[in-house]
Amino acid sequence: GLLQFLFSQVFSTMVFSFSQRKALSIIPHITGALSVIGSLSILYDILKDRSRKLHRPYYRLLLGMSFFDVFASASLGMSTWPIPRGTEGVYGAIGTTQTCTAQGFFIQLMLVSPFYNLMLAWYYLLLGKNKPLSEEAIASKYEKYMHSLAIIPTISIAVAGLPLTLYNNANLWCWIAAYPPTCDNDEGTHGHDWPCERGENAWLFRWTFFYAPLWFIIATITVMMIMLTRLIRREERQVIEMQKHSRVLQRPDSEFEGDLRREQHVQMRIPTRQESMRLERSKQMFHQAVFYVGVFYITYVFATLNRLAQLIGGDSVYAFMLLHSFLTPMQGFLNALVY
Repeated sequence: GLLQFLFSQVFSTMVFSFSQRKALSIIPHITGALSVIGSLSILYDILKDRSRKLHRPYYRLLLGMSFFDVFASASLGMSTWPIPRGTEGVYGAIGTTQTCTAQGFFIQLMLVSPFYNLMLAWYYLLLGKNKPLSEEAIASKYEKYMHSLAIIPTISIAVAGLPLTLYNNANLWCWIAAYPPTCDNDEGTHGHDWPCERGENAWLFRWTFFYAPLWFIIATITVMMIMLTRLIRREERQVIEMQKHSRVLQRPDSEFEGDLRREQHVQMRIPTRQESMRLERSKQMFHQAVFYVGVFYITYVFATLNRLAQLIGGDSVYAFMLLHSFLTPMQGFLNALVY
């Protein structure tokens, strides 16, 4: 019946229908525009109060991430428009090889967002460790490396794709792909006897230039979040224990059985107001870190599943393609909600 038809449409791995291709083309126009608006709103909010906010590494890291995300989101939002006109099986293609190359280059710059997410996780960890660093110490000792590690590898990889002619029609938009598409499939074997005109071994560069760094970052951030969780919980337990003993100290002397027990309790330190406030700030910082990382996971999990399905099965699953086209351009918008 109807459910069977909808299931077959969403999870089909055959050649997509006209309506399916049209949906895949239109969705990024909407989500990409929302992401651009979200990133611009973060930039505007930081810069309008720059005398206060730009003194903190946190806002400078967000500024760098949002700046690059504007270009990546705008390129993703163009969807299939830059793909060369007349490309078979692509709805809305009105571009040329040059526009396709430009779009692919700026989409590859999207890798800067995962790197900046990694730097934010590092920043949160430095603030939350046993002997936390001040904002000034992080700025002087670590911040220049944070920006360099986010920007330099991303730009280098994106530029490397230009002489390798890697940026071609990748179905949803222009990115790392072989041309013609059937010359080199996602398993690395030639589909036909003719050689690739552009993007030789694109399947390999797709994984080494994007998904390998991406999943290295995901694994590293996951470890950092586990470490941060343990630090916050330990700090919380320490404050709760001190609060318990502070209540005991407020009991009358008659309730203590002997001088020794009284001495033991008197030696217990009452948590200061500064320590209690630090715990509250740490918990707020932890929640914000979790939200940023959650946005990161949501943005890239279906993109990875889509490319894995192509790599393993040789075909695209429409459900993964649909979620890929919807969520990948959305990071700037979701970051703005967290911000």
